[in-house]
Amino acid sequence: MNNQSGAAPGTQKGASVLVTGGCGFIGSHLVEALVAQGSSVWVLDNLQAGTLDNLHAVRNAVEVAVGDVRDATRVREVVGRCQPQVVFHLAANASVPGSVDDPAYDFETNSAGTFVVLDALRECGCCKKVVLASSGAVYGQPQVFPIVEEHAVNPISPYGASKACAELTARMFSRVYEMPVVIARIFNTYGPRMARFVVLDFLRKLRRNPSVLEVLGDGQQKRDFTYVADTVQGLMLLAERGAASEAYNVSSGTSTTVTELAHQLIAALGLDGTTRITYTGSSWPGDAQRWEVSIDKILCLGFLPQVSLNEGLLETIRWFREPESIRARWTTT
Repeated sequence: MNNQSGAAPGTQKGASVLVTGGCGFIGSHLVEALVAQGSSVWVLDNLQAGTLDNLHAVRNAVEVAVGDVRDATRVREVVGRCQPQVVFHLAANASVPGSVDDPAYDFETNSAGTFVVLDALRECGCCKKVVLASSGAVYGQPQVFPIVEEHAVNPISPYGASKACAELTARMFSRVYEMPVVIARIFNTYGPRMARFVVLDFLRKLRRNPSVLEVLGDGQQKRDFTYVADTVQGLMLLAERGAASEAYNVSSGTSTTVTELAHQLIAALGLDGTTRITYTGSSWPGDAQRWEVSIDKILCLGFLPQVSLNEGLLETIRWFREPESIRARWTTT
């Protein structure tokens, strides 16, 4: 990470940082990075998608509070105890198909939960910067590429709509209460500890049957696959340099079709010439078909993606083949 001015405001050694959803996939990697730079880290997580095992490497350096961001009393209690100077709000339902099946939970968690967190921080008055983890899903299916932050927000799934609502709420808090909230629009993050999404889906399918890989749709869907360490780099950079009320695309800036991903993964697994790819012809409702992303805005802040797709897939394969064997058992607060 190109960090010319040091750590994010309030994330220096000993400063208090709260990560909601910190037991999840991206959240746990972010927590590790914050601990490594000396921050005093608190985590709030309902453990629905995340696990305490994800934090085993930093279990003695993190305060974990089990709670749901929809629970205003619990959120105010945690905020009051940790008095965070920086907050990374990652707690959310992050599944498009899941949001289609249960849109009410999606909106309660992603939209109302964001309000609850920001309102608790408003009451506390201690926070210097909030980074809201949003999603490229707010764009829906754009017709002009590359996707820049000025493009219209036009979601095509309950998930995208709930994130768009969270963004509007964040901007309102910035304008009315002068709360410095920065919006990170994250795209297709993958890597160790991921619990869903296409890379993991392909790995599971190939473990069951390495001779055939079934791909949803026609395989021409374009994605911007971003290794989790680069996503974390982007989030931390936005805490340091992002402008309040502004949205920033956080991705690798490189587009890849799902078929190209399949071929790269097959090659990385040493299955070239032995695996046949088949296609279902259709995908799930709300699935965008093309994302080609501009990251010029965050590049201007010093963002520099460092992990190529091939390197990231190899790291993910190593994790998938040799899952974490150490399972921590420790008391949450």
